[in-house]
Amino acid sequence: MEAIIQECEELDLSWLEPNLGDFHLVVEQKALSSTVYSLFYYTNDANWRWWVLYDKEVKDYMVRITVPLVDFVDIAFIRESLEPFIDNLKANYKASITKRFLEPQEDFVYEYKKKDLPQWDYTKALPETINGYRLDVTPHSALDMINGSYIIGTYVKEGEETGVVLFYNTFRDEFFGETRTKGYPGITHELDATTIDKFEQALTHHLQEVLLSL
Repeated sequence: MEAIIQECEELDLSWLEPNLGDFHLVVEQKALSSTVYSLFYYTNDANWRWWVLYDKEVKDYMVRITVPLVDFVDIAFIRESLEPFIDNLKANYKASITKRFLEPQEDFVYEYKKKDLPQWDYTKALPETINGYRLDVTPHSALDMINGSYIIGTYVKEGEETGVVLFYNTFRDEFFGETRTKGYPGITHELDATTIDKFEQALTHHLQEVLLSL
């Protein structure tokens, strides 16, 4: 790990833009744990992050996408060695941040658009706040994960890793939800649906009670 840290500390990061949209650059080169080392990240006021890391356990450099309650690795950036990793970053980091966070609708897949999720007026089914929980990710700012899943909604309680994460899976053509209680994941089937109309009904009848149960 010491050799990795030294190599990272010697990097010239002057090519990075200080700001991309409402995201700003934070160069933070430090160990986050005994196995994970941070190089830098872009973040916004909502604490969404595009985070560049090295993970000793898997021996890979990577980009981790993090929003409150959820984080996942962008497999397009995984590399074993620093030089090809940096080359890939230079070529693609602006486009990745733009597609992920700034203009997500430009990169929605056909199945997501066919479901009319980019046009869905979700405001009645997904109000801005519910009993102290704040709507963060929305269907119009959805995050493309892996295996066809999009994060289409999150309800977050400030200062806690507690809330609900809503998904749409384009492969299975279904909506579903997961809970988080102080960071621990849970499953709820109260929000399962296959159409927007049925999903709206499930949200209207059950979302508040699911949040109150956490």
